[in-house]
Amino acid sequence: MSEYYNVVPWYSSKEWQKLYVDMYSPSSTVSSKEEALKLLMIWKARSPSLPSGIESTLTLLEVQIQDIKNIHTVNDTMLCLAYSTALMRFVNHMLDSQTAKGSSLYKAAKNLGVPDWIVDLRHDTAHGNTLPSIELLREATLISLDWLKKNYWDKHKEFINDYVCGQIDLDESGENKISALMSFCVSLSICAHSKLNIKSLGDIPDINMRESIVNDIRDLFKDSLDLSNMKKVSIRSLINLINTQSKRLLKSKNTAILVNKTLLGKNSIFLSLEVLNFLNDGTPKKESSLSKHYVHCFEVLLTFLHTNDLLQEFILELIKISQNTNENRHKCWLAAVWISEILCALKKSSQFVSKMNKKKSGTEVKKRKDLKTLFYHWFPNEKGCGLLLDLNKPVPKDLTDINFVRPIISSYNEYLTYFIKDILNLIEPQLPSLITEKICKLAKMISSPSKFAGNSTPSKIFTVDDIKAATEDSFIIDIEANTKLSDNQEVNVSSNLFGSEVTSAGQMSYGIWQIVAKHHDWSSCPIGKLPWQHGTESEQIEVNTNNIQSMDTEIN
Repeated sequence: MSEYYNVVPWYSSKEWQKLYVDMYSPSSTVSSKEEALKLLMIWKARSPSLPSGIESTLTLLEVQIQDIKNIHTVNDTMLCLAYSTALMRFVNHMLDSQTAKGSSLYKAAKNLGVPDWIVDLRHDTAHGNTLPSIELLREATLISLDWLKKNYWDKHKEFINDYVCGQIDLDESGENKISALMSFCVSLSICAHSKLNIKSLGDIPDINMRESIVNDIRDLFKDSLDLSNMKKVSIRSLINLINTQSKRLLKSKNTAILVNKTLLGKNSIFLSLEVLNFLNDGTPKKESSLSKHYVHCFEVLLTFLHTNDLLQEFILELIKISQNTNENRHKCWLAAVWISEILCALKKSSQFVSKMNKKKSGTEVKKRKDLKTLFYHWFPNEKGCGLLLDLNKPVPKDLTDINFVRPIISSYNEYLTYFIKDILNLIEPQLPSLITEKICKLAKMISSPSKFAGNSTPSKIFTVDDIKAATEDSFIIDIEANTKLSDNQEVNVSSNLFGSEVTSAGQMSYGIWQIVAKHHDWSSCPIGKLPWQHGTESEQIEVNTNNIQSMDTEIN
């Protein structure tokens, strides 16, 4: 039995138990069995495709009750035909799992404990010129219903429990299963790469990897998958399995934390520089994008996160890694470039979903393969260009909100330039192109100040220590001085702003920091604002590049 929850036709475990009692309790009567039959009919209406055990119980019980209630009025031939059909369906349904493996009906019946003479009845019904006698058919029906009780209803009885949708708390074993699930996703994602040409488990050349996947399958899905012949277990079927069978594990309150811990932790394959170097011919290339072969190794994984609403938290964790000054610089760069790839893929999904909504086609395309074909038909220039996620899912709503994005683009991050334009492109309504360009330029100036300095390199770069030293001084000097800029134009500077000493070379020892540091907290000020503007209603960032350049010009 699998421990995972599925959608079922019964309303509650109480309803299931009532049917069981009405059918199989020692005190069951014709009336109680009629109630059981009515409930089975309701289940059939709720779910046309019932489990084989329930379907067989329904057909056998329906004929039996019809026989009991109309024993003197119904023609025996008609009853024989109804019984024979019900028994034939019972044998076909319940022995199907064994015959699918190549066993004969008689061998399958022996393995499952079904009397072989009931199989003979099935053959006589299907191929004989005359139907079996009514007495023999009644006896076979009683035995078949009793077999269903022992082999289906009794076995499921202990596992029938109510499950209320919502968040759950995982114990240690549940946390381990999420870790195993993510490991399984990564392995499948790599195996699904088109260049590897791996179609089934048996095609995986690396024995250790194959054994790891098999162990993950057994840990996650128990006996729900037959692994006796690995050549018949396709990679695509395993991908479909994790999409349908992992819902319960992903309902935990701390699912996103556990997922990110597994995927982006110390031994992360996703941010492994060794994997990157291997796919880039051994040399890490500091570019603004990743090779498509490397990206496609993780497409299944990222699509799984997108489908299950885990991608936003994953992106935010990558942003934290890119901001971590104590982290390996190559790893920060890799995290930043991955953010760019994922955000670009989300933009593609957004464009596709938007176009699908406008089309309003009568038939909805659901298969990923069909969706990809339609996407490339609509956007032919995107073929073979980077990552493609779940085309049925829109962009996570928070990533389209300027108020949510503002703290991300306002925090200092040396690697912000790699993905700032991509995150701004997701905002709805779309920002004016001029504003986007200005914000991107500001981010570039902050992350790469040396590229935007004046003609001469400043003699001093001010630090926190300078601010502290300036704050400790108790005097402020009024200065009035003529200074020359690099273009030989004279500018008169006369104010009380510069609380500092002026050296013989005309350079300020502490500059503007002294008086401002006494009254304002620069560390709490967002990029694009002055400290005294913090908390005002104006939220628009205006960048005057001429003023910025003049501030960077060295004062002679």
